[in-house]
Amino acid sequence: MAGIMVSASTRVMNSLLGKLATLMGEEFAKLKNLRKEVKYISDELSSMKDALESLADVDELDKQTARWRDAVREMSYDIEDIIDDFICKIGEKSKKSGFVHDTIQ
Repeated sequence: MAGIMVSASTRVMNSLLGKLATLMGEEFAKLKNLRKEVKYISDELSSMKDALESLADVDELDKQTARWRDAVREMSYDIEDIIDDFICKIGEKSKKSGFVHDTIQ
């Protein structure tokens, strides 16, 4: 009888371990993709920063270039706000994550 209980328990544990492995694999894939996207955005923003620095040395800009410069500047403020909000939400979420999350870490 004890053997049947152990067998049932190990089946449940095997199932749980399989599910956890699947979840971890999915999270890793998301993080891997996120890393690529962040690198892409970082590279694009670096290029824009370089262009803005080049424009800083120009005495007089044509209207289109001046509008582009202003739009990029505004966009950078918006992106910074979004990233700050995201970081705050991650911080709040990790505080609420609880025992299971803390145990896995």
